[in-house]
Amino acid sequence: MRRIEFGLSEDKEKELRKEAIKEACEDAKSKADAIASGLGLELVRVFAVRESGVYVEPYRGGGFDYAISIPTSMPEALAPPIEPKEVEVRATINVVYECR
Repeated sequence: MRRIEFGLSEDKEKELRKEAIKEACEDAKSKADAIASGLGLELVRVFAVRESGVYVEPYRGGGFDYAISIPTSMPEALAPPIEPKEVEVRATINVVYECR
């Protein structure tokens, strides 16, 4: 069995890691605003922030078996069945806000 793995260039991965962290921060702020509003509170400031991790999940093409018998006079190369998919980049942060 052979597998194919698709990843990102070093520069692209660095760019997408920063973008994922920024989106995680925006998501945390949005959720904190909703929670504070629901409790009748107001966010005052960020008290603490901790990055839990940034994960890059490459796309892995599943095992291909090339031991296929082709009844022709000239063997031809077969293209593996590869479906295009995205490489996922996710960030997780924990934010503690001071409220009043």
